[in-house]
Amino acid sequence: MPATNRDIAWAATLVGVAGTLTTLFPALATAGIHGIEVLDCSNRTCTSPASYIVGQSYSFIAPSNDSAIRPVSSFYDNGACIGSDVNSVTWVPLTAGTHTLSTTGDHTDSLTVVVVAAPPGSPTAQQPQQGGCGGGGSIGSGSSNLLPGS
Repeated sequence: MPATNRDIAWAATLVGVAGTLTTLFPALATAGIHGIEVLDCSNRTCTSPASYIVGQSYSFIAPSNDSAIRPVSSFYDNGACIGSDVNSVTWVPLTAGTHTLSTTGDHTDSLTVVVVAAPPGSPTAQQPQQGGCGGGGSIGSGSSNLLPGS
């Protein structure tokens, strides 16, 4: 059955309404799953850092779908377990260079960041223990749960 002028007009109206709604309410266009976030919350306000620094603490936040029910996610730095939690863990990069941060759980996602060296004389960084990752263990060349030189 071929589309009639009425069918075409109805479809065009729906497209127009959807465009108008997303223009008036931009949050509708971005609703749904939000990706990994790594934020600096050291000053009581969480912001995206300009750069990631060895030894600095960051909040590593799992992807979400705006649901009230959030399953436990496991968090990894270059494949090494950082910990497991419903929302987030504290990530302390221990080495300079490229780090691939990833999560598994309800939504699997990854983010690659570059970490710069800490200023000379900075204290030795340590990654806090935050629970296991469901028997995942350490894979790859991650820097979590390791002290430099170990």
